[in-house]
Amino acid sequence: MSEKLLSNAQRAGIYYLPANRRTAVERTAEKLHFTYPHLEITPAMNIAAVLTGIGEALQFPDWYGANFDALHDCLTDAECLPGKGHVITVSGCEQLLTSAPEEFATLLEVLTAAIDELRETNVPLWVLLDKPILDIPPLPAK
Repeated sequence: MSEKLLSNAQRAGIYYLPANRRTAVERTAEKLHFTYPHLEITPAMNIAAVLTGIGEALQFPDWYGANFDALHDCLTDAECLPGKGHVITVSGCEQLLTSAPEEFATLLEVLTAAIDELRETNVPLWVLLDKPILDIPPLPAK
């Protein structure tokens, strides 16, 4: 995994991460001193539980309201999400896509908006899914 790719905020986004590349991404994120939290979505989780899980994985402050607006606010606030870059891995997205497709679409919209906003400050935010779903492309090799 290229440090140049992962540190490039202009290329950051939501991607599918094949299993055979996970270790390389983790090592590169570690070298770059990026945060590297993981969120596991289980079949029993609804969108409220997913939003709570994101807050816990990213160690958001107590005032985080576990809703879409609060998620966007915390993702784009350097005090809530400090650091020079972030790689969030997510497993089980297909569960949420199947059980709550509209909420899943909204989640992707909020994540994309936060990625775009952070891009303007040159802070890369990568959201890497464990399964190829919808039109989400695989993580580029370079």
